[in-house]
Amino acid sequence: MVFYEFEGGLYLNITNRCPTACSFCVKTHWDWSFRGRDLLLSREPSRQEILDGLETRLTTTASYREVVFCGYGEPTQRLDVMLAAAKHARRLRPDIPVRLNSVGLGRLICKRDIVPDLRGAVDRVSVSVNTADPAQWLTLHRPRPEYRASGFAAACIFTADCAASGLRTRVTAVDRPDVDLPAVAVLARSLGAEFVVRPRLEDSPPPRGPMRRSGRSVA
Repeated sequence: MVFYEFEGGLYLNITNRCPTACSFCVKTHWDWSFRGRDLLLSREPSRQEILDGLETRLTTTASYREVVFCGYGEPTQRLDVMLAAAKHARRLRPDIPVRLNSVGLGRLICKRDIVPDLRGAVDRVSVSVNTADPAQWLTLHRPRPEYRASGFAAACIFTADCAASGLRTRVTAVDRPDVDLPAVAVLARSLGAEFVVRPRLEDSPPPRGPMRRSGRSVA
């Protein structure tokens, strides 16, 4: 599933690729489902499929409170497609804010500063940092080898640059007993960002039973 709705928002799951294998991510525990939606993609949707899907949904449903790039993958893995979709959403519904949810490694993934591109496409950025301790970041996020050395610093720089550019930026952390949440709040403020605690999901049972893997589509 590419498009799904959650708490009044229209969410886009445009890739399952991710630079991290976060220990708290529920995609494996929940068999790639989220609140009954199957987010395991049989293939990545094309740019045109995403644009057409946005047009259909944003011109027929007036109640969305925001458009969010968030799924079981890192949206900046497909930065060009994400930017095109975000700009299309803003053209279709300039009254609805567009948000990117990210682990903050887009600069490393794309090998350049992506914040200037984001400024013209999204209104809000939410960065999943989860800790103020670089060593703990490695154990929580379990990044791919090429991102281990500079991943935590890159996420912090990305957050600070987003905030400095005028994007409404927040740092999030999963509510875990082994994480110093006040320290993460201090880090967020030092980067110019808001701070939000997210509920812990990995110990929760799947909202529905295991999803069958037949007949997937990109709808």
